[in-house]
Amino acid sequence: MKTKHASPIARTSSGKNAILLTITALALSMSAAFGATTRWTDDVDIWHNSADWDYGEPNPTTAAEINNGGTARIITDFPMANALSLTLGLNTGQSGNVVVSAAFGDLDVGEAIFVGKGGAGNLTITQGIVNSASASIASLAGELWVSNGSAKVDGGGSHWIISGEADVGGTASAPGGTGLLTVINSGTVTAANVHVWNSGTLTGNGSVSTTNGTTVDGTLAPNGGGTTFTFDGDLVLTSGTTHATTQCNITPQDPSTTPQVSVSQQVSLGGLLLVTMSGDFSSAPTRFTLLSANSVAVGHPTFDFKSITYPTGQCWHPVITYDSTDHFHVYLDRVYDCN
Repeated sequence: MKTKHASPIARTSSGKNAILLTITALALSMSAAFGATTRWTDDVDIWHNSADWDYGEPNPTTAAEINNGGTARIITDFPMANALSLTLGLNTGQSGNVVVSAAFGDLDVGEAIFVGKGGAGNLTITQGIVNSASASIASLAGELWVSNGSAKVDGGGSHWIISGEADVGGTASAPGGTGLLTVINSGTVTAANVHVWNSGTLTGNGSVSTTNGTTVDGTLAPNGGGTTFTFDGDLVLTSGTTHATTQCNITPQDPSTTPQVSVSQQVSLGGLLLVTMSGDFSSAPTRFTLLSANSVAVGHPTFDFKSITYPTGQCWHPVITYDSTDHFHVYLDRVYDCN
């Protein structure tokens, strides 16, 4: 009579469990390696608090999302905050915020930052450096998407460095929602190129530095008031059906020779120049500098349209003057018309 022996599997149930644990660990490891996603679960707290993310603090191989209306704050110098990508407001009805406010509190994102992808997002940099491969503010628009996004780079210690393209009110391939990029108080945005779509607005008195230029289909709104919005590179203000709008506000206290927009290379003018003058100009300068550039593009030396709102009854009217005598300038001159 033969004796039956237990099968090898029956005798190694603990070994089977060990194999399952190994497979599970390997799957988790592969998931992390190929870009798992971790999502913010708290209201307002520190980015580095791992418990505030559903799968732990993001790392260079992990995509980060904030969709619950919460705010992740980067306020400590070390360690550096990392993510494979960052999305603030993935879908319609969702929103998210990030605040960077540490002197050396860098945020390094290997791929794109979406500030309001299909929903709403806000990115605020008041101290520190944010690095990303690309950027999109208010990425999507359509029947399924209602996106709006706002990014602010505020202060001399604040930098957003984008190795590729930055899009305001869209993506690299298409227009999107309502986007706003504010660069103020010596804040700096550096990118390969910046595209402000027709639903986007670029405003401030800081600096935008590009290797391939800034193109504005939407709105360019310098702060004015004796400050300058500086473009290190080319600036194109587009013409056509979807054209740029350049908004300048002038008060009697504004210095005459300080340009509201300064372009280190070539400017291409187009679209609408919209100027609002307010106050008593009886003792103000007769000339205000709206824009200065190293040169102007052949074929695009003037704005297509202009609209000037100004106080009447002060014995003068405004005139836009273009001057290429010393580099290139756009002036607003007050011409007296009373006897």
